[in-house]
Amino acid sequence: MAQYDEIVKHLMDRFADDFAKLSFDTSDVQVLETLDTEQQTVKVHRNDMTFKVLWHNETVLLHIEVQTHDSRDKPMPLRVLAYAGELLLRYELPVYSVVIYLSSNAGQTDPGGYSYGNDTFGLQHKYQVIRLADLDGESFLDTMSVGLLPFTPLMRPPIGINPEAWLQKCVEKTESAPVDTQTRGTLLYALSTLGSLTYDASLFQKLITEEMMQESPFYELILQRGIERGIEQGSRETYVKNILIILTRRFPLEDVQPVAKALESIRDLDRLSEIHLSATDTPSVTALLQELE
Repeated sequence: MAQYDEIVKHLMDRFADDFAKLSFDTSDVQVLETLDTEQQTVKVHRNDMTFKVLWHNETVLLHIEVQTHDSRDKPMPLRVLAYAGELLLRYELPVYSVVIYLSSNAGQTDPGGYSYGNDTFGLQHKYQVIRLADLDGESFLDTMSVGLLPFTPLMRPPIGINPEAWLQKCVEKTESAPVDTQTRGTLLYALSTLGSLTYDASLFQKLITEEMMQESPFYELILQRGIERGIEQGSRETYVKNILIILTRRFPLEDVQPVAKALESIRDLDRLSEIHLSATDTPSVTALLQELE
């Protein structure tokens, strides 16, 4: 989910009303405020997005979790219950939770709730499960829900249409969306990124050029981060390579592979710089390993 998380949250924040209408399946809802969703439990956890909304003339909270795949760490019903409980305790407003599954095979066994006990003791909690693969994609192309356009490739295409023709239809509708060029670039970037969950990325390269996305400040930010990560990764690999070269030359009869393995988990460049200096005067490979431990 990490590579999709930021763009999904950006879209939910930018087009909050579209996601609220999808969640409640009605146009009779208005987002009043995006809330800070950092929750202090055993450790700080940030749920996906929480909004204060006006629904049927009542102020309530809408909590949305977006899942690429099924929950692995904890069952989704327990996670949603924990989030809803924290939000209810903090804001003392009704909490309505929604889980949106992106991948076509995800969410099929999500029961949409958690319960135990009887009429005397117990608990019952329900939430909405939305699997994009079950939604009629064409109907979303025909609505004014601009923020949902990047998700249409993950929805059910019309019967009889081939994948490339369906994607082209999604791209064309997004290109003609009534938004400024920067927003359009972001929508196209999101469509390409999310669509690769279901379709071969090469299909999007045919339909969406870099020029079409580069107007997006969000896209530029992602590119810059990629460059920075590449520079950092290159620096890290250089440090590791030089450390192993020094040790091999100084101790040709000793095995340096344990050191190489220990270095795999070290990402901090300052720490690697210190180890590089230590390698030049350590009395043995074993001594350096002890230092690493």
